[in-house]
Amino acid sequence: MRLTPDAAYRRSDRHDYTARPPTKEWSLMTFPRRLRRCLVLSALLPCVAANAASTAMPSLQQAQAAMDRMFDQAIADRPASDSSRLVAETFRPRLQALDSCAPAEAGDAVDCIATASAGINSRPQLLRLALVGGVWTLPDQRDVPVPAPPKDRVQTLLRERIAVQAQQQADPTLRARYEQAAGTLQVQEVRSCDVASDRAVIECTVRAGDGNEQGEQSMAFVRVDGQWQNAPGD
Repeated sequence: MRLTPDAAYRRSDRHDYTARPPTKEWSLMTFPRRLRRCLVLSALLPCVAANAASTAMPSLQQAQAAMDRMFDQAIADRPASDSSRLVAETFRPRLQALDSCAPAEAGDAVDCIATASAGINSRPQLLRLALVGGVWTLPDQRDVPVPAPPKDRVQTLLRERIAVQAQQQADPTLRARYEQAAGTLQVQEVRSCDVASDRAVIECTVRAGDGNEQGEQSMAFVRVDGQWQNAPGD
């Protein structure tokens, strides 16, 4: 016999110690198998540790080491005295920041927005890293698709942003219009996503409407702990 949540609550109040058979809603067997295993092992290991390998993210230093190995391999066949090798060393990429890291859609890889300098130029770019034998590597960077937030997530973020804007309106009529839009706007399309040229965000064109009017605007996103969020300052 197990205490139901109600009985446990009464017990904590020291008024009723009656135990009832567990209800269906609180039966352990109603949980998914994976969650049941986590619950059983919770005394030994947090559930999040079960997915530690799949959610591992590279540090800036690990990403730089992967970049250096790839660069060294690219110039390894050039003589040390070759002037082109000296020029290449001048343009060795130096990573300054690693943002918005999240698992790639395909394979055991991670996509990040890396801000790197090469010579006098510095700009964000998409960087894919893969953990191979415990070491972060840079697989083929060609044709890496720019990740795009799901349409339903963009709708949530757009409504959140409009709700914040509503609170900034001094005119009650205008504030009411913003509040209505925050509850009714529907996102129809998210397209043309790309890494911004001046900051570590992903910019997308978003088409949305409320049934009567439709429009398009650019929205900027980042990923925090794998979750899409509005970019700071937007």
